[in-house]
Amino acid sequence: MFHTMKASADFAAALEASHQQPVIIFKHSDNCPFSGAAQIEVAHAKHDLDIYGVTVQYTPDLKVEIAEKLEVEHASPQAIVVHKGKAVSHYFRSEIKEMTLKKAVKQLLQ
Repeated sequence: MFHTMKASADFAAALEASHQQPVIIFKHSDNCPFSGAAQIEVAHAKHDLDIYGVTVQYTPDLKVEIAEKLEVEHASPQAIVVHKGKAVSHYFRSEIKEMTLKKAVKQLLQ
């Protein structure tokens, strides 16, 4: 399922959900070709994973908060696997692949 994040409360909900099962935080830009390619991969994964997405140019404070709280330097596009409130892995640009995200989550559930 895909959840859109626009505020700190949405990010807090994503962190809370990560205590039940791993989630993906997906940061992207509306006008970047790398983000467009990553969005296609994430769209395929959203049926099997909980994905919380944020469009970085519309939420500058939120992108900073995510980077600071998860201790992962900001990038876009970026997919961060979060489990139990902590970033356990992250992917940038062409590393963002449907199967890579699914495999990362599956490993955490074993």
